[in-house]
Amino acid sequence: MKKPVVYRNGGDTQFSNWTDVAAPIGDLVSQTRTANDARMDEEGVAFGIWECSRGVWRRQVTKREFSHILAGHCFFTPEGQSAVELRAGDSVYFPANCSGTWDVREDIRKSYLIID
Repeated sequence: MKKPVVYRNGGDTQFSNWTDVAAPIGDLVSQTRTANDARMDEEGVAFGIWECSRGVWRRQVTKREFSHILAGHCFFTPEGQSAVELRAGDSVYFPANCSGTWDVREDIRKSYLIID
């Protein structure tokens, strides 16, 4: 019998080093880092906590993703559509191949689940 996998996010949570986003737009280049980044291949999922600094950039994830915004403020503009505003407390689902532009106005922290 399988059991749930639990990661506790506390003051001692270990994050990866900050790295530049892959496809920045403009001079202010956002940086990201992750914590509790895990992949369960048998389940076809990856999950963890992700942070991003201010800036504008192209979304690179092509798989389905569910996220809950824990802190911050941003806009996501899907290709050919209107911007969606996201703030702390909001949840968002990205269908597969959902491309667009992130505009992070206040550093973001989110929990995420990426589904193959």
